[in-house]
Amino acid sequence: MGISADELLYCDDKQDAPTLNDTPEIPLSEHERSVITHYDKMTRVFYLQWSSEHFHFGVFKPGERPRHNETPKESDGHARALERMVEVIVAPAGIEGHHHVVDAGCGVGGTAFHLGRTRDCKVTGVNLSKTQLEIARSKAVNAGLGDRIDFKYANCSRSLPFADGSVDVVVNIESARHYSDRRTFLQEVYRILKPGGRIVASDWMVRDTIPDSQHKRYIQPLCEDWMLYNLESQSSYTRLLQEAGLEVIEFEGFNGMEYDNLHLLTNTYQSLGLLRTGYTKSPAFVKLMAQLERVCVAWRHSYLDIRRYCAVKS
Repeated sequence: MGISADELLYCDDKQDAPTLNDTPEIPLSEHERSVITHYDKMTRVFYLQWSSEHFHFGVFKPGERPRHNETPKESDGHARALERMVEVIVAPAGIEGHHHVVDAGCGVGGTAFHLGRTRDCKVTGVNLSKTQLEIARSKAVNAGLGDRIDFKYANCSRSLPFADGSVDVVVNIESARHYSDRRTFLQEVYRILKPGGRIVASDWMVRDTIPDSQHKRYIQPLCEDWMLYNLESQSSYTRLLQEAGLEVIEFEGFNGMEYDNLHLLTNTYQSLGLLRTGYTKSPAFVKLMAQLERVCVAWRHSYLDIRRYCAVKS
């Protein structure tokens, strides 16, 4: 079962983002405004068709591979794979109950809720999307986690709203791909971390050896479709981390356990292609199909990569 026509209505330009009354406006670049618009339009689609908790990719165990034409919502192993991705990424941080964790680019709060429940730690999620913050705050109240989890409106590309040396761990899962200034973000991470504090993260990346012609053909259109601010490679990410003063502890892939996400994306694309409604001719639908197709093609050709890292403030 694919995405319904009613769910596609959320992609239309008629939708307005909610306003958080307690959050002052912050300076935004044209790219940052485009990222907000992207998530204001697409959050409900991700929420209904991918997951109600996590908008990132998952780590699948053998036997959890999606069946032919099985979409994320139909996959028995998908929810487990999403939480397993969080566990794999945060493992090197050694998060404990007395730690203050910042989830930079927190989406609708799935990672924050998972860490609050499993580690009993304090978690602050920060996000540029007020739409997603509204959802996250509502979910925190309903889950009874308000004493351990809160959310703040912030632009991670410019400033993280925390005092110097006040945070134990920063988590950043598939969010920095949107940041217009990753150098400033990592400098801010260094500033707010306590000595010995760690950042654990994953991101979409390009292969270090990608030819310029293939970058232009596969990666550039992908960045335009998904509102990405170009993509780093492992070597460029490592350089940015080191320039910020952070010591890289590990930089790894997922041993192929992430590739079943590609099957789910392909299945979703094929399911969408079977729709026969008036919405299939709408600009929003055409754009969604292009987004899915380009990420699948780039990943299938091994020009797109998903990698994780851990770095420490010495």
